[in-house]
Amino acid sequence: MEITRAAVLEAPRSLRLVDRPMPTPGRGEAVVRVAATAVCHTDLSIYTGAHPGVRYPVVLGHETTGVVDSVGAGVEHLRPGQRVLVDPIIACGACDICGRGLGHLCRRAGILGREFEGSLAEHQVLPAANCAPLPDHLPADEATLVETLATVHHAQARAGVDAGDTVVVFGQGVSGLLFTQLARHAGAARVIGVSRSAFKLELSRRLGAEHVVDAGRQDVLAEIARLTDGRGADLAIDTAGEPGVLGQAVEVVRPGGRVLVYSISHRPLSDVDAFPFYLKELTVYGSRALTPADLARSIELAAGGAIRLDGFITARYPLPRVAEAFADYERDPGRVLRLVIMPDASAPPPRHQV
Repeated sequence: MEITRAAVLEAPRSLRLVDRPMPTPGRGEAVVRVAATAVCHTDLSIYTGAHPGVRYPVVLGHETTGVVDSVGAGVEHLRPGQRVLVDPIIACGACDICGRGLGHLCRRAGILGREFEGSLAEHQVLPAANCAPLPDHLPADEATLVETLATVHHAQARAGVDAGDTVVVFGQGVSGLLFTQLARHAGAARVIGVSRSAFKLELSRRLGAEHVVDAGRQDVLAEIARLTDGRGADLAIDTAGEPGVLGQAVEVVRPGGRVLVYSISHRPLSDVDAFPFYLKELTVYGSRALTPADLARSIELAAGGAIRLDGFITARYPLPRVAEAFADYERDPGRVLRLVIMPDASAPPPRHQV
């Protein structure tokens, strides 16, 4: 019997590499040989037990590229040997929301690596519809970032960026840096990046921010008022997930402006003053996950060079060292953009930062 391996999180901080029978695809399915999986903060929160509602054991991993190993009956758009990017959203396809074409908001939706088995493995069986063709020239490790780019694209499309806009991006982790690039690509006249991290602020400048604000050293509200000549921003984007940051985002936008709440927080917003929503007649956008159209467009943006993905990977680990990867991440999360796990034991060393 052919064997494959998977990293099973049996309980918080308890990862074990196990042997399993090689999966076979059912009708409408594909078996993908995993090439690379990026580890993000959601994965870290599941690893530590901080993410609510997760049932252990679980195989983590939802930002994934791979190569089709085999396909089941009825699969026509994929072929063995084809490179793919994985859409991690599994929708039921039968509820009223799916019937509206909003599968990413499905009432019974789950995500790979949380409700469904993820990709920290050598092989993964998936619905073929969740496998998007990946151009050959996009490196498998860097292309894992396209899934995050797709969530950013989905969020920005909801809030909109108009030519000439001033956009403030709170947080300059991976999503914040992608928002910075995507806003400039959409025609924003000025992007202001906000972070407490000096190295992330430097990356923000390199990737298109005209100005940066060090939240650990500067008065954020006063500095953004100065940079906008007291007019405020057209759009403020919260990628930090802190209630206090959302309050700042509300404060810095102009009357009639827009606030995009991208970050995920399970804490109540008891300290956010709601009066500015009335006083400035603000529009607030939430955003959840991505759609297949967002994924397809994000592949185009990355493949065409409009959005840079190089330099986001802090370190690469082979699958047998996955426990070490998570321990390193937990030890110093502020220095990590993305860790990438590659089943091939000859995973390359980190490349230069952007």
